[in-house]
Amino acid sequence: MAKAAEKDGCAMKAGKGCLGFFLGPAMLVMAVYLLFNNEGDYLNTAQALDELQPLVQHVENTATPDAALEGKPVHLSGTATTEDVLTDDTYGVQAQGIMLRRNVQYVQWVEKKTKRTGSDTKPSFMTEAEYKRSRDDEWIYSYNLTWVNNPINSATFHNERYRSANYTHYKADTIELWAKNVQLGNYKLTDNQIRRIAADGKRVPPQQVPEALHKHAMLHGEYLFIGRAPEGSSYYPLDPQAPSVGDVRISWRQTSPQRPVSLVAVQKGNRFEPYTATNGAVIDLFYTDTLGITQCFDKARSTNTVNLWMVRMGGWLMFWGAFACMLRPLAGMVPVCRKLAEAGAEVISLLLGTICSLLTISVSWLFCRPVFAVLMLLAIIALIWLLMKKQRKPAKAVTRS
Repeated sequence: MAKAAEKDGCAMKAGKGCLGFFLGPAMLVMAVYLLFNNEGDYLNTAQALDELQPLVQHVENTATPDAALEGKPVHLSGTATTEDVLTDDTYGVQAQGIMLRRNVQYVQWVEKKTKRTGSDTKPSFMTEAEYKRSRDDEWIYSYNLTWVNNPINSATFHNERYRSANYTHYKADTIELWAKNVQLGNYKLTDNQIRRIAADGKRVPPQQVPEALHKHAMLHGEYLFIGRAPEGSSYYPLDPQAPSVGDVRISWRQTSPQRPVSLVAVQKGNRFEPYTATNGAVIDLFYTDTLGITQCFDKARSTNTVNLWMVRMGGWLMFWGAFACMLRPLAGMVPVCRKLAEAGAEVISLLLGTICSLLTISVSWLFCRPVFAVLMLLAIIALIWLLMKKQRKPAKAVTRS
């Protein structure tokens, strides 16, 4: 691992400040849009699930599609199966299953940037405060050789020694091959449903080295390990235990040909299509598990609630980040107590982000849940009136005997 350091100059600080003033307002607009639409999406999905559940009929026998259920919402649960054999022709790897994934990794130098606020020694001519200020904007760069999923462009690395360090001996794509024919009894799953079947990650070890790679590749457990002799050399010592920059390893995983699934959808012949609710929301429930009707809808409602709060959290973070982008440059211009000013900017950004998030959600409720919003407003007004009335009530006179 190697390290290097740099300091932010005045031009860089000014550039970051200008970027913050442009980026901040854009993030504000995105946060408002995200939070405002999120409440409506959640409510539409919840209403659609409530509408659909009483209409669903369970299909016990999947051997023959029931014509009486044509065009109606149905629930099926069983084992999805396929006889398709998936083949990665480039490497001669094949497996019977629902999905076959080729995963490619490369040995590359990775740059990591961290901010250093001080070092072990302080020059004798500096006071402690001067020394801390001098180290505030110093960045430390570290470099590690590791396996990554994509080649890394080292031309932009800070340390010149590593700017041309990354290369690859061999290039391949990570791909997924999917079965075309997956059945649930005599029902045929759609492509969308097939791709939603969760992988069980069974390994498929390669059986041979392709002819085009036999000089600089070898089988190593579950991997095909690939290296290449340096320029001017005809020999490359392949050592998977001590890989070098540019080395490549390829592995394969499959989804088994039999997987438990449960679904709720509209029957169309021996296939399925999503249910469209009266409010326009589209429902297509599919799970890699054996679930009943109630369990499917419970899981869908749980997912809807989780998505609601995740987007709320994301919108709140965007508001916080937007105000931080605009306030941090201002705090950095304070010549005295800069650390205190930066901390104050963070606190103010947090408060403004929280207030704007709550305000955006509240306004969205006026459109999505007007009755509930009005009731809440009346309750708040009533509470304020009671508190004011209690404060205005004169104290009882104390009588003496």
